[in-house]
Amino acid sequence: MIEKFIEISQKQKILTVCVVLLIILWGIYSWNALKKEAYPDIGDTQVSVIVRYPGRAALEVEQLVTLPLERALSSVPSVISRRSKTIFGLCVYQLVFEDGADDYFARQRVLEKMSLLDLPEGADFDLAPLTSPVGEILRYVIESDEYHSQTDLRTFQEWIIIPRLLQVNGVADVINFGGLSKQYHAVIFPERLYGLNLSLEDVVQSIQKNNYNTGGNYIHSGEQSLAIRSMGAIRSQKDLESIVVKNSGGTPVFLSQLGRVEEGYMPPTGVLGYYYFKDGIKAENPTGVQGMVVMRRGLNPSEVIIGLKSKIDDINENLLPKGAKLTLIYDRSELVDHTVHTVTKTVLEGILFVLIILIFFLGSWSTALIVAITIPVSLLFAFGMMHITGIPVNLLSLGAIDFGIIVDGAVVMVEALLRSLRKPEDRTPERFMEVSKDTGTEVFFSISIIILSYFPIFSLQRVEGRLFSPMAYTLSFAIGGSLLLTLSIVPILLYYITKKSKSNRMVQWENPIYLKMEKYYSMILDRLFLKYRRYAIGGIITAFLSFTVLFYNIGVEYLPELDEGSLNIRAFLPPGISLQTAKVMSDESRSIIKGKEEVDLVLTQLGRNDDGTDPYGSNRIEILVGLKPYAEWKSGKSKLELADEIKSELVRSFPGAKFLLSQPIMDNVSESATGSVADLAIHIGGTDLIRLRELGNEILSVISAIPGSVDAAIEQEGNQAQVVIEINRRNAARYGINISEIQDMVEASIGGKEVSILYEDVWRFGIVVRYPSSYKNSVKALEGLLVKSESGAFIPLKDLASIEEKDGPTIIQRNDGRRVISVRTNIRDRDQAGFVKEAQELVNKKVKLDKRYNLTWGGEYENLTRAGDRLMIIIPLTFVLVFLLLYFHFGGFRYSLTVMICTPFSLTGGILSLALRGYHFNVSAGIGFISLFGICTMTGVLFLSRMKKHPISGSLEEQKSAVKEAAVLQYKPRIMTIVLALCGLVPAMFGHGVGSDIQRYMATVIVGGLGFELLFALTLLPCVYLWLCSEKPEGRTADIISPP
Repeated sequence: MIEKFIEISQKQKILTVCVVLLIILWGIYSWNALKKEAYPDIGDTQVSVIVRYPGRAALEVEQLVTLPLERALSSVPSVISRRSKTIFGLCVYQLVFEDGADDYFARQRVLEKMSLLDLPEGADFDLAPLTSPVGEILRYVIESDEYHSQTDLRTFQEWIIIPRLLQVNGVADVINFGGLSKQYHAVIFPERLYGLNLSLEDVVQSIQKNNYNTGGNYIHSGEQSLAIRSMGAIRSQKDLESIVVKNSGGTPVFLSQLGRVEEGYMPPTGVLGYYYFKDGIKAENPTGVQGMVVMRRGLNPSEVIIGLKSKIDDINENLLPKGAKLTLIYDRSELVDHTVHTVTKTVLEGILFVLIILIFFLGSWSTALIVAITIPVSLLFAFGMMHITGIPVNLLSLGAIDFGIIVDGAVVMVEALLRSLRKPEDRTPERFMEVSKDTGTEVFFSISIIILSYFPIFSLQRVEGRLFSPMAYTLSFAIGGSLLLTLSIVPILLYYITKKSKSNRMVQWENPIYLKMEKYYSMILDRLFLKYRRYAIGGIITAFLSFTVLFYNIGVEYLPELDEGSLNIRAFLPPGISLQTAKVMSDESRSIIKGKEEVDLVLTQLGRNDDGTDPYGSNRIEILVGLKPYAEWKSGKSKLELADEIKSELVRSFPGAKFLLSQPIMDNVSESATGSVADLAIHIGGTDLIRLRELGNEILSVISAIPGSVDAAIEQEGNQAQVVIEINRRNAARYGINISEIQDMVEASIGGKEVSILYEDVWRFGIVVRYPSSYKNSVKALEGLLVKSESGAFIPLKDLASIEEKDGPTIIQRNDGRRVISVRTNIRDRDQAGFVKEAQELVNKKVKLDKRYNLTWGGEYENLTRAGDRLMIIIPLTFVLVFLLLYFHFGGFRYSLTVMICTPFSLTGGILSLALRGYHFNVSAGIGFISLFGICTMTGVLFLSRMKKHPISGSLEEQKSAVKEAAVLQYKPRIMTIVLALCGLVPAMFGHGVGSDIQRYMATVIVGGLGFELLFALTLLPCVYLWLCSEKPEGRTADIISPP
């Protein structure tokens, strides 16, 4: 089949050229149409149900909302994890689905179950936006002059800005943070109510009954029908004040007589502060209003951002009142630009290395150009395939491509053709076709093995699968495109160049440096062949033992840290701290961080946002720190050193607070995948919250003492003080008062109850009834609140209920139907696997659990375990498949073993290079080893293909001479393929900057492995062949197994 393809390509030259031109045009079109992003979307398919139940403590929300929700959603199909977080007035319930689950299918199944659930009165639910952990693409703040208040800015946000931005194609949601949500407050003085024998419920009903419009159908007037509208809705503060609550002796009692009506705002759940230095402009605001735009999953962020910026310009120019404007403070396209710059730089450096090496070995720039031209055309072919399969362009899909590997097939083809065409009389179309067919079969088989070696990457799941599968597919597409070019257009181009060349230099030139290398190689083989069996066996055993020792001592982690060019700091303050007190600490922390010259953005988010997707209280501060480009850092610090410096200053400034430093995107990904942002999270499952916390403290003391543990803490905050009003049912019954009457009074008078809506044109604002703040400043003030009895008498609340301060849970977390307390820690200066192994031994030894409680080891370690278990199955299976492929291709067991047995040399080089650079083994390095396996197999295939075409026989000395001749003859293509693959990744091996981390680990493994392949495998492979595959002097072949 391959020979037929080569024959058709060379006979139909014009057709072949046209097909290549079509591939180029197709690739250019696909590049323009491809989605471009910084990092792949590595989040699981998940659905979050957000239930708001205002005014209820965490225990009540758990009992009345979380548990019914848990039961209702327990039968949703394809779910692999169920997690919930319950805090004051809010429950966030998250379902994580299996790989491949459709987003809309998942949301539909959840909505079906939610339609059957009866939530308590006053509770409402939403589904979180259809986005992903990497869906946040843009942040802006609303800036203004002194004329506009925080309430005004929040109103602009809700009724002008967000509705317009949601119209942009691809926007899933715009989340507000900060500002004051406008309301109209009817502040009622209770003594005036009591004097007129009114209750708060009378006020509520009066407002509700005096705020609606109606219609009277139509009346006919001549030839017209006129619609009848009866206008009674409240349209202004004055209308609200004029509501009649009671008619006493013919005298109306207006609402304004019972208190005051004023513009107010909803009690804030979060406070935003920011500082930025952008384009020479500095700005700071301790109480700002921010919008976070999240993109619908699966779309092109670059296109969505373009649409958003256009809409923002329109809003600033035409819609916002004078003095207000939107200012962008975070834009994902900046990260995309950084990533594209990193990838482009690495690609260009790799291509330059490849060209230099080709010219060094081939001696002709035109010949080198024929080989090099396969790089861009192969990439264009890959772009076309990526467009068909929906793989986006990002750091992982392009950044780890080794252009040396891409041109390996073309190098072998060109070298074979040049070697066979040294004589002018051989340069005929027939001879070209003969050599092309002969070499093409070897190239096709070798490239097939390289692609097959990526099979384990295709099988990876969840986060690691989404990270590395695009890279494996893209590289396979590029290698496949290069293979097509190698078998078709490359021989045609070389034929025309050699045909038109007036000198024989192109085919006869040899680099004198290479000739010396070949001479020394021949001398080394002479020495090795004296005791070939000893060198073969000794070399293999040494390599295997070295790899084993190094691997078990190098340490294991999940992934290298992906540098996003920013920092994310989480501050944990004491539970129960007020928003006002926490704001002071938030402002101070922003001042500390903005003083660093490397920082150009500090954004502090205290508390939680308005949509409830972040279930945090006022004791949580999230700080986004934007960093200047590393090239502009004058201090010479590394990012890690800056992070440590910032953390040290924060810890000194806020004793008792805990700080966790990471990065925003990976924070979101890790939390969505495992429920924790830490390297290790130990989840303790049980029922009793008190006992769970005791166990958590025991485990925390063990974990904190282990070397390498940093930022160790219990994930969930401790108890906070609460005012508990315990109603005495007997006393309430004695006065003829229903429980609901007491509860309504407590809710409305203390917390404030939204009872109706006031419309200002198309804007709507809540009408809230409440008592003055002085009536809820102390327990004594609460005790004096009066409740109207059935007889009309007013009974103090203290006679109907006990009121006291008690501690209650701040947050209740549940995983898969059980309450959990999580102990988290990050791991520094040692590997994750070794740390967890030590931690498990110590926890099992020192912490005693009864059968009602269980431990789950999660966090990033959970991902490491899953990926490791998967690779332990798939990698050996791939080795077996490759071995069988070699077996049936070469026709013997020992031939296959000869190719495979040289693998330990490259593996040893890869693991040694990791150790020398102080790196741990991780999934990224594992991908490097998988790639290395396929590349190294290619050199063995080339050598054995030569030996199979020219079988050896005769005496042992004659066989040694034949093997040496074949090894020297194949030395050039083999060393070229290795050196090209090695040097093509040198830039990535030493790359630094945003987005270079994963490339660096893979490149380190491949470069180190190929270096060892170059030094040892090329010399020992002939010895292994003599040992395993040579024919015995008496004529019996050593290859004892043949395929059927």
